[in-house]
Amino acid sequence: MAHLKIAYYFLILLVGAAAIAYAALMSRAYRLPFLKFFAWFLGFNNGLALINLTSAYACANLLGFCAIGRYTVLAGILGPAARLSQLGIIYSLFAVVRGFGGRRLSRKFNRTFGIAAGLLLASYIVTSLLPRGSILWLWTARVQLGVFALGVLAILGVLLRLVLESRRIQNSAERKAVRSFGISYLVIYAVFVITFWLPEAVQFPPNALALLAINLFPLFWFRKPFAAAYATTAASADDREAFERFCRTRGLTPREGAILERILRGRSNAQIEKELFISIHTVKNHITNIHQKLGVRSRWQLISLFHAGRQTRASPEPPSEMEALPRNGLRPQ
Repeated sequence: MAHLKIAYYFLILLVGAAAIAYAALMSRAYRLPFLKFFAWFLGFNNGLALINLTSAYACANLLGFCAIGRYTVLAGILGPAARLSQLGIIYSLFAVVRGFGGRRLSRKFNRTFGIAAGLLLASYIVTSLLPRGSILWLWTARVQLGVFALGVLAILGVLLRLVLESRRIQNSAERKAVRSFGISYLVIYAVFVITFWLPEAVQFPPNALALLAINLFPLFWFRKPFAAAYATTAASADDREAFERFCRTRGLTPREGAILERILRGRSNAQIEKELFISIHTVKNHITNIHQKLGVRSRWQLISLFHAGRQTRASPEPPSEMEALPRNGLRPQ
């Protein structure tokens, strides 16, 4: 059973690495406020999976390291790391929820969270120095468990708030994307809460499935709800002139430009085939030509290149020497 757990955690981490890379790519391509923190959120969750893998592997194979006498060495090392990863999950999730509304976490919130993380780490240092089983040790351990429980409740609370606030979003595609994100992770973390009440012998299957679901969700969400809600703004009517200039300077044909526009809108090859009434092989050939002309290897590099070009053109140029002069003709001192 222990070796089965180890193999399963390896699977979770492999899928997690793909999900984190996917989120990082989308963050570079679209530069939306919540995408960077979504990658952090996935990273902290996979940090917990790595801690579980380390614990399972050590206890199954490194006899003598898992426990020495009555003191669990591995728990003393991985316990603080797990709790700090949990704080990271909460922080990044709060940032994602704020980012969906185009906002950032306040300095006060960041300062409070930093103090909480420092106190939690200090409590683990104190616990490691106290005699195991003493009254002070027991009270410190209870406080740590209380922080863990409050952390899980905070996760459920912020996800529930996201689902409720999504009703105010006017754009239907964006509302669907935000709601699917909130509901999916709300259900996943509710499973974690339910497992707390189960006997320890049967806690692994639901926990393991929830960890895998955390990493599988982005692979679906980015391709469907996210693309429908956020990729549609990549080549909007307001950017028509910039888009046409981009195609002209890169030497793209009108057909290649039409395909590029749909790629920027998040369309798949099959959708492009139906919209332009051409075969899937023709779509792939045009995409290959676009990649060669632009010097990219994937559509995400293509999207990133287009957005980088937009931001460069949108950034204000520094005023010339004549424009910098005040109206009286004197240079500012």
